[in-house]
Amino acid sequence: DDPVNAHVLREFLEAYGYQTIVASDGRKGVALFDATKPDLVIIDVLLPYLNGYEVFSQLRARDEGKKTPLFLMSAVFDEIADVHATLPPATRAQAYFTKPFDLHALIDHVQFYAGA
Repeated sequence: DDPVNAHVLREFLEAYGYQTIVASDGRKGVALFDATKPDLVIIDVLLPYLNGYEVFSQLRARDEGKKTPLFLMSAVFDEIADVHATLPPATRAQAYFTKPFDLHALIDHVQFYAGA
């Protein structure tokens, strides 16, 4: 939801050799997922048009989205995140990050789920 955060995250991941694609809203994110079939997706919860939980649900409903690691991030996780955490393991996010997030913890998770 913040272009500065998206830029920092993109630069950081690219410095580690990852190719990145950034969507400025939830609808574009879902469309880019369908078009590119990424190895991993980081979803901000506060997105325009479709919020991050809606994006997450739409991606998980796709065959490709069932096997793609999905991370959620937000400045504030509320009761929705608590409910989300009670979902069966195969349907929940692989990681949650609260902003400001620790870039080193993030890259550790990215490397684990998407490969170094």
